[in-house]
Amino acid sequence: MGSSRRTGNPFAFGGRVPAAVGGLITATVVVSLAAVVGERNGLPLLQLFVLAPRAVWGGEVWRLVTWVLVETEPINLLFGGLILFWFGRDLVEAWGERRFLATYFGVAAVAGALTCLAALGWPALDSARFTGFWAAVDASIVAWALLHPFRQILLFFALPVSGKALLWITVGGTVLFALFTGVAAFVPHLLAEAVAWIWVGGPGPGRWLRRFRLPRLRRRGRFEVIRADRDPDRNWLN
Repeated sequence: MGSSRRTGNPFAFGGRVPAAVGGLITATVVVSLAAVVGERNGLPLLQLFVLAPRAVWGGEVWRLVTWVLVETEPINLLFGGLILFWFGRDLVEAWGERRFLATYFGVAAVAGALTCLAALGWPALDSARFTGFWAAVDASIVAWALLHPFRQILLFFALPVSGKALLWITVGGTVLFALFTGVAAFVPHLLAEAVAWIWVGGPGPGRWLRRFRLPRLRRRGRFEVIRADRDPDRNWLN
């Protein structure tokens, strides 16, 4: 039944992905093209969508969400869309479509808000303009890796890595780019990854959340310990 509904939805791309994922990719492509083409023709859509801390503090709070719908580089748009296509299916399967979209835009909004807060004491951020959905894409990779720490993928279609390794590759790669090109430009990306890490409750920063959540879940009978050696993802390879 679910498969037939997915196939009939135009945003499911013929049943290849959940409609929420296909719709998100489509919306990003359409908004990005409209913003870029409009900018060249005197229509300031791009300037209305970017994350600009000064503008947000001036009351333009919609920017906390719209900035991840605009990608100005075609290569980034292509590869970011492919990553959402691959990992978005598993995230929707784990969370459902509504939670997937709420988490995607929620993480972007929280990261944007934290960036605006940091801009109060960081002049380079105060005057910056942030666009692009790679902060949200990176956060999605982090979430997927935390949900599937033992699942393996072929990185660059050649190198098999586990979800746990992919997590550190993603975060480490962001830090590396930040050090080479300037930390200020990657503050939203780093914050989005940190928010996703805490939200999903994986190792490291997420442990403090489990200290408060697990006793309550056990009392409600909603928590079950799954041993790592019985994790089915250990035998999965894409």
